[in-house]
Amino acid sequence: MNRKSRRDFLRQLACVAASGTVASLMPQLRMMSTALAASSSPASLDGYKALVCCYFSGGNDAWNMVVPFDAARFGVYTTSRSGTYDPNSNGGGLGLTLPSTSAQIAAQVITDANDANAATNQYFMHPSMPELQALYTQNQLAFIGNVGPLIAPLTKAEYSADPTSRPRQLYSHSDQENLWHVGTAVDNRFGWGGDSMNVLKPQFPGGGNAQLSPCISISGSNKFEVGSNLFPYQMSGSSGGTTNPLAQLSAVCNPSGCTGTSGQRDVALNQLLGATYQNMFASEYQQTFKRGRDLFALLYGGLNSTDGQVTTVFPANNSLGNQLLSVARMIKLSRINNYAPRQIYYVRMGGFDLHSGLMGNGGNAHAALLSKVSQAFSAFSQAMAEIGATNEVTTFTMSEFARTLSSNGSGSDHGWGGIQMVMGGAVQGGRLYTQGGGPLAGFPDQSLDNNGNFNRGQFIPGIAVDQYAATMAQWLGVTSSSDLGTIFPNLSNFDAAHRNLGFLG
Repeated sequence: MNRKSRRDFLRQLACVAASGTVASLMPQLRMMSTALAASSSPASLDGYKALVCCYFSGGNDAWNMVVPFDAARFGVYTTSRSGTYDPNSNGGGLGLTLPSTSAQIAAQVITDANDANAATNQYFMHPSMPELQALYTQNQLAFIGNVGPLIAPLTKAEYSADPTSRPRQLYSHSDQENLWHVGTAVDNRFGWGGDSMNVLKPQFPGGGNAQLSPCISISGSNKFEVGSNLFPYQMSGSSGGTTNPLAQLSAVCNPSGCTGTSGQRDVALNQLLGATYQNMFASEYQQTFKRGRDLFALLYGGLNSTDGQVTTVFPANNSLGNQLLSVARMIKLSRINNYAPRQIYYVRMGGFDLHSGLMGNGGNAHAALLSKVSQAFSAFSQAMAEIGATNEVTTFTMSEFARTLSSNGSGSDHGWGGIQMVMGGAVQGGRLYTQGGGPLAGFPDQSLDNNGNFNRGQFIPGIAVDQYAATMAQWLGVTSSSDLGTIFPNLSNFDAAHRNLGFLG
């Protein structure tokens, strides 16, 4: 830009700001800063890597996934959870029963390889998660403890003294989900997954496949995979194991090339998609529709072939398993056809907003949900081993918040910090990661209303979403400090030694 054009730009920007519409220009300015920070000739990425985000919608009661096993801490946990659940004598209790038999101990108890006192500071996992316990002991699963949205490391005193130190709209489903998707405790128009791919895509050897987005959703639209100039491709779950997860058009060829009435309609449709439209809306609709048809043609045959099939049996009547099966098939197909050296997938499971009916053996209770998660994750891990991608694919969880430790009568209410899981061959597993570098490091004291939580056991996080997400973005290949600072603008508020939590090799 010459001096005159810079003056014109600044004058026009001032006019836009005065008119109150400057927000519409901010994404473009943000794109400019990212582009300026990027290398003029980025190096190509080696090998293949994928992240698979599993979102637990509703707020997972994560403090029942991993529970202290030693007597002292288990006693604190039980008291804060309103006692051990018993359908006859304590239906409002949210505490799990301590494993006591040798079989229960073998199936549930875990140690933390990060803890110097691991021999005494043991934990046990929810009894509905035996498959995940096995993956943990095989060092392919790790837990990230007390993670949630934070602007900066925060104490309870600072929370009370300065309202601006808190993330906005705590305990709100939609607002907290948004913060997890953007990877920071400030509102952001784009997701950290999408913006990570914006950084990495210029480094794809040969540019990757120009048609297919490197971000693929098996569960509809989401903010997590939307970048400043990137949108996810949407598919569906593979119910029945071999069904094609691509949505098909009714009464036309899928793909083009059939005969009869459907073939005639298909010819007419292709003529419409090949026409020139002066109306901008019609033209944009045509281009969007055509991209969808082109992608269908690209993927449909491959997903129906052996290149898009896995023999691993996924659990029946399990929507999360169906979604992860589609992910497994797409990863296999993508690796065979070199669609992209880096991909991000998104799956979603609902039902975790358990203000009532949390405990017990009902089909909608927490135990049933965790059983489905455990079985689906185990099958996906086996599928990755089948296709030789164990070390190349990392699966991780997000949920808008954990829940209160204390009972509301038969369930729990909205909390804040909680426990998340990370699974894969690259994971430094068999560990609990609880060191975020701030004042609330370590597995938290679960007594109510202490220095790290409020009167019902809503924990102030010791690890920020930024640190959790940035660790995975770095493993994927986002290593420039300027890129990380753009995607995670609050990351610099946390000490440099903990901007990567170390759970991925």
